[in-house]
Amino acid sequence: MKNSFRKLIPVAAALGLVFAASSAQAFTLQNGAGVTYATNVNSLDWNSTGSGVAKGIANGVALTQGNPFNFLYQANLSSVNGQTTGNFRGNLDSTADGAPNDSSAFEFTIVAKLSEFVKTSSVDPVNHTVSATFGLNNTVGANKVAIFYDTKANAFTSAGTGFDDGVMVALLTVDPATTLSTFTTNVITGSGLGSTKMTASIIESGDFINQNYLKGLTNVSFKFDSNLNLPALDSMTSSFHSGAGGNTDLFPAYGVTPNDLVFKVDGATAVENGRVPEPASIMLLGMGMLGLVGAKRRRAPKA
Repeated sequence: MKNSFRKLIPVAAALGLVFAASSAQAFTLQNGAGVTYATNVNSLDWNSTGSGVAKGIANGVALTQGNPFNFLYQANLSSVNGQTTGNFRGNLDSTADGAPNDSSAFEFTIVAKLSEFVKTSSVDPVNHTVSATFGLNNTVGANKVAIFYDTKANAFTSAGTGFDDGVMVALLTVDPATTLSTFTTNVITGSGLGSTKMTASIIESGDFINQNYLKGLTNVSFKFDSNLNLPALDSMTSSFHSGAGGNTDLFPAYGVTPNDLVFKVDGATAVENGRVPEPASIMLLGMGMLGLVGAKRRRAPKA
């Protein structure tokens, strides 16, 4: 199956997570039981081996107006920019290799699901490019971002397990009204670039941020950097939101197929103090990239 797909050159789109606190202070990262891991946190770094997948896009589906697709994402926290306490760096599982460092190891993970569609599409025959914009379907429960804390440190990028178990410490809704995604690709060279503006906040019933873990954090905005894999099975990530103990109601398990477009995602976060940012000020590059562009694989760490 892998030989039936044409490999295209890598494309960058941006992916990371920007958190905004409502007070003049950065937030504090805790374990929920009064133990502080880091204070004055102003940025978070999600593992570069995090993964995303655009479901059902890779098998000859063009960037045609109205085409729907679902996007999934998962990653683990690899480091923070703040004043860490104790042996935070030593005990934080930053590898997502499915093997806890020791009995005191822990992890923070992030998962997301989005319901997207091709909003507009146009072809430039002179420059051999296809351009498209994307939107989010305004469906209750379809556009969610969640953060988990787990003392098992069992996240495993290749298998897609251990990202949505443990304790959910935040659940937020991505607002379709403040989302704008664009994507342009050269159909000859395969190069392309996508960008998206998004915000996530407490919008729907059940959304929350647990202050026992993310003290001082009140709203979330985010952006991402990613490379794609085409065909999807050329990637080391075989499934998303999978494994025993996962949150199957909100994030049901999904096994990657040859018709999917898989992303290798490197997420970086920054804290904006003093105010909740305007939607237009937050850039999310990467969600909504799909269709004609693929990339050389970036392998996840092996167990």
